[in-house]
Amino acid sequence: ETIDRASQHNNPKQVYLRVCEMLDKAVEAASSSVGSGDLEATTKRADDMFKNMCKKFKSKKTVWIAHFNYLLKGSRHEEAHALLKRSLQSLPPYKHVETMSKFAQMEFELGSPERGRTIFNALLENNPKRMDLLFVNIDKEVKNGDIDKARALFDSVVNPVSNDRKQKFKFKDKQMKSLFKKWYRMEEEHGDETTRERVREEARNFVAKSKSGQHQS
Repeated sequence: ETIDRASQHNNPKQVYLRVCEMLDKAVEAASSSVGSGDLEATTKRADDMFKNMCKKFKSKKTVWIAHFNYLLKGSRHEEAHALLKRSLQSLPPYKHVETMSKFAQMEFELGSPERGRTIFNALLENNPKRMDLLFVNIDKEVKNGDIDKARALFDSVVNPVSNDRKQKFKFKDKQMKSLFKKWYRMEEEHGDETTRERVREEARNFVAKSKSGQHQS
């Protein structure tokens, strides 16, 4: 087969990813063509190639993520979620968080922001020290136009008692400085003087508590 011959002289995974990308675009083209009779056959070819790729490189998260993207772009949400579960059975545990984060981001972009939030909530509860995950979640809320939800995420860190998050975040003072900077930048772009003053006040309160020894350094 042509793809196998190409794989002998190139990175096999990259060859499969490139072929799948081409087939993905072919499905998009067939979908947008009015009265196209090729859609079913084109979709089957793409489906088969994505499945073969994930079977051949089942320990590589990039192939699963490409497959998620293909299914979600086609509004095949149930299949995508079933595939996510299968991917977690095949991928080594240390790749699970990044894979789930990528899937959640795709939900914001291609599927349901609410489903994306559900995944991020679970990730953040299980990884309370991962500020990078929190920031990705916040960025997706901002990009989606849900500034109040982004504010609620910031607030869930600085006022853990005022929200229903089961697991309190465990960020060090240096990380909190980054958080307040990010929050303030968001308010500069999307808020007003009242919301900016709220951030300044929360930062002052945090510094005062930190100096009194109520936070870890």
